[in-house]
Amino acid sequence: MTQENNHFNYLLIGGGMAADKAATGIRKTDSKGTIAIISADNDAPYARPALSKKLWVDEEFKEKDTDLKTAEKNNVKIFLSKKVTVLDPTAHSVVTTNGEHFRYDKLLLATGSQAQRIPGPESDLVVALRSKADYRKIKALSGKQKHIIVVGSGYVGSEIAAGLIQNETKVSLIISGQKIYDERFPDYLSSQYQQKYLDEGINILVNKHAQKYEVDGQTVKLYFSDGQILEGDGLVLGIGANTDHSLGENAGLSSDKFGIIVDEHLHTSAPDIWAAGDIISYPDKILGRQSSAHVNHAVKSGLIAGRAMAGEEVVYDYTPSFYSWVFDISWDAIGHLSSKMQMYSEKLPGAAEKSIVYYFDDSGIIQGILSWNSKVNLNHLRNILKMKPTLSQLQQVLPLEKVE
Repeated sequence: MTQENNHFNYLLIGGGMAADKAATGIRKTDSKGTIAIISADNDAPYARPALSKKLWVDEEFKEKDTDLKTAEKNNVKIFLSKKVTVLDPTAHSVVTTNGEHFRYDKLLLATGSQAQRIPGPESDLVVALRSKADYRKIKALSGKQKHIIVVGSGYVGSEIAAGLIQNETKVSLIISGQKIYDERFPDYLSSQYQQKYLDEGINILVNKHAQKYEVDGQTVKLYFSDGQILEGDGLVLGIGANTDHSLGENAGLSSDKFGIIVDEHLHTSAPDIWAAGDIISYPDKILGRQSSAHVNHAVKSGLIAGRAMAGEEVVYDYTPSFYSWVFDISWDAIGHLSSKMQMYSEKLPGAAEKSIVYYFDDSGIIQGILSWNSKVNLNHLRNILKMKPTLSQLQQVLPLEKVE
């Protein structure tokens, strides 16, 4: 790459949904500035949630439909399979692993998260789902009643297990607790959730801790802390993700326990550098300073960051929600959810399986809300959370029942 064509008005580091929305945000104000995305991914920006959801259960929805068409929509130059290793805010430049140099006027950090793994050899039979390439590997493993082991009952684990069982695949789901989501949901909901998986034919191993795996030919052996060994035709790891803040921190950007610190405009401590998505520590208007690793946050923060980079006076005042849907169960949540908190359920009119659960701290102040199989407007729930009512105040206006 020559010196003449490696300079961009806007340089976006990271090729996820935050970067895609940032490009859209830039174009709302600046139709002519040059935009480039440098991504470590092998694929241009795509709808990541579909990798564990819609691609498995909607026959008419194909992999090509996940493409966000970032380059075409917003006239963006995309550099794939390139990881930025050096950021120099003073020189307004970055360097990739293969030594390429890029210069920028304004820069966005949106490098997202990386899937966690457990010890074991590299193999196409073992996938820690994060990218479209990972989805393809799992798809190749599925079907023909092959036995796939899924570790983890979070978003990725629970959703991919549900997707696989609906695609002619035998599934063993490994969870560290007694029930799926028992650390977040009241017992009656985690029990309902788990029973759905059992009814669909998924084998659930509870209170298990996967330590390592081995690959023997076309067989994966998963070893547990209690000495048990489980064999399968493939292994999918859905045990969470980590964010890497080192690129920004090594460049001198301020950070804290949540990530790269940004203000309400998503601007970092360095001139001409913004950040969005999983890696940021941001001042949530309702919940206070925190981080969020959900697509809802990536999309909204990416858009605001792009608009701010292009010169708009905009503020990120959005409190993101997180959600999941498997089989015929769907839920949305806002705020902090823990089954160790005080939990009260509001039964909704109609079907018995619809409810809203409110979470309170030891002082009786609301901390989070779970909407279970309901169509309640999330902005309504945000407003409740924003008012920070006490348990006694909510009990005066809502029919609440204590749940464990």
